Amino acid sequence: MQHATIGRSFLLAHQIAKGQNCYPTETALVMVKFSNFQMLNSDATNTTHDLFDSSVRQRSSFTAFATTWMAFNGWMEAVTDEATDAAMLSALGESRRIMKAYDELLESSSQFRHQVMTFAEMWPVANVRDLRRKLGRDAFVRLSSGELLQECLAKEVKFQPVGWSDGDTPTWPQLLRTIYAIRCNMFHGSKSPYQTRDRDLVRHAERVLRTFIEETRCFDWHD
Repeated sequence: MQHATIGRSFLLAHQIAKGQNCYPTETALVMVKFSNFQMLNSDATNTTHDLFDSSVRQRSSFTAFATTWMAFNGWMEAVTDEATDAAMLSALGESRRIMKAYDELLESSSQFRHQVMTFAEMWPVANVRDLRRKLGRDAFVRLSSGELLQECLAKEVKFQPVGWSDGDTPTWPQLLRTIYAIRCNMFHGSKSPYQTRDRDLVRHAERVLRTFIEETRCFDWHD
């Protein structure tokens, strides 16, 4: 099913940007222990590395993203020691160390910055399950892009990222949660490799996530 492109300017009406410190307080540090991953048995760590290494050999952007995400998710679960995706994302999104690594990579790598900003040109990303639940499964066919936008605003459909406006440089939490939103849409059958926007979103999400992991070597971090 064709997913209509939602205008990015809706964020000014749909979301209120929240002022944040550059890095959170020290309390976030106790939530993420990077050495946890190194303390797993070798089968677990090897599986994570094998998944990540195999993603470049996948024939489609969808399977490449799926394997990259599974590797990242396994690492994220270990270092946050959380049981739910929501708790993992909150902990990792607030980690001072990983936020600093992201900011430094944006500054030092023109390639990574270009990847991130190109990815952000396709934002925002709708939570398609929420959209279909509130507007109906035929919403993308029944409504024009303008009508769909108005209905999304009226029904308060969920979008990522929160607090972002067109042209902004994404923060680490915004990037992480937008990649996760694409993961959810894809894993729940709401993205198709035959639709250009879906394919491009998945391809850019995988590229940004892969570059971040490779350049920061976060899988090898210790506390």
